[in-house]
Amino acid sequence: MEHDSRQQRRRIVRELIKSGERTRKSGLDPRPPAASVLAVAHLIKAKLEERANRRRAGEAAQLVHDLFEASLRAFPPRVEIACRRGCNYCCHSFVAVLAPEVFRIAALLRTCRDPRLSPAAIAQKAAPLKGISVEGRIGAKLACPLLVDGDCGVYTSRPLVCRQATSLSVTACLDEFENPDPNDQIEISAAHVTHASNANVILMAALKAVGLSSDALELSEALTVALADSGSEEKWLAGEDVFAGVARHRSPTNGTALMAQRIARDLAT
Repeated sequence: MEHDSRQQRRRIVRELIKSGERTRKSGLDPRPPAASVLAVAHLIKAKLEERANRRRAGEAAQLVHDLFEASLRAFPPRVEIACRRGCNYCCHSFVAVLAPEVFRIAALLRTCRDPRLSPAAIAQKAAPLKGISVEGRIGAKLACPLLVDGDCGVYTSRPLVCRQATSLSVTACLDEFENPDPNDQIEISAAHVTHASNANVILMAALKAVGLSSDALELSEALTVALADSGSEEKWLAGEDVFAGVARHRSPTNGTALMAQRIARDLAT
């Protein structure tokens, strides 16, 4: 009886993974049914459980990035986005990412032939950012080390927080860049934020379900660490805290973490 129950559980999970793959390709509704979220979470969890795959963390990040892009195509914003290539005002802010996103970028950079994106160049450009808080980055005009001639050097692999960074007014972005005011609010695309949030909570849940860290790391510092050791991803997957000295970003609210925890519990049942 117990054996039959396990077999049934495996069949259910396999079907959920298939459903999750379909949703990854078609996109997730901005207010998705719990069943759809759980299906995609099972897909990401399955990727993270590919024990023989030493690059599975970065590949899990790619899956949720694909989900974001598919969701954006299926449910686009109802407003016109002002962001254009070469507009990089938002690329001078504190960027908090999950470890799999760091590893995805690191894998891309290791194959990049542009000397401006070499591990040494990234480390040099990231050095001025080390230890500077979220508040300290405001108005400091410290550029992301991944910028090359004003453009993102890893655009197709950029983190979710960068994918959600939008504006409805370039003028507002320029004004905020030159005259930062914590009380100013730049109008953004709610669709981008929602799709990124949905993808992010799914990745967090899958990480929690397999016992991996879901801490938000400062991008430039974490990337420097990952690039310095080609085995960093494998070590992190084995439970080693390779980002021990990297700044973490603690959100003032824990709603996302609580939601991720609930989904992680559902993944185990």
